[in-house]
Amino acid sequence: MVTLQAVAVAVLGFVVALGCAGAVYRDATALEVPRPRFWAGFVFLAVGSGLALYLAPPDVPIPGLLVIVLAGPALYLFERDDAQHGDEPADPHALPNAPESGESARDHRSDE
Repeated sequence: MVTLQAVAVAVLGFVVALGCAGAVYRDATALEVPRPRFWAGFVFLAVGSGLALYLAPPDVPIPGLLVIVLAGPALYLFERDDAQHGDEPADPHALPNAPESGESARDHRSDE
């Protein structure tokens, strides 16, 4: 027998999965990440499969479900970072978002 709580969790979970997929699609199109529909679908499937596993058997451990649910958004964030920074080699002597000027922190402190 299906309880009202299970129905509420299913409906709320579907809305959350759809919202996550919509947010990923909107972000991917704004940042011009390749294949935004794929990433939105991947996030929807990851969150939805975690929800389905939560509702189906009662013996699935919660940490395992969290890993499944977070896999989609985490992999999208890795792809997003790669799309933003590209294939340029990392500079070990500079911070990623540091100002482009030639001044160092030591020069800046001496001005004060």
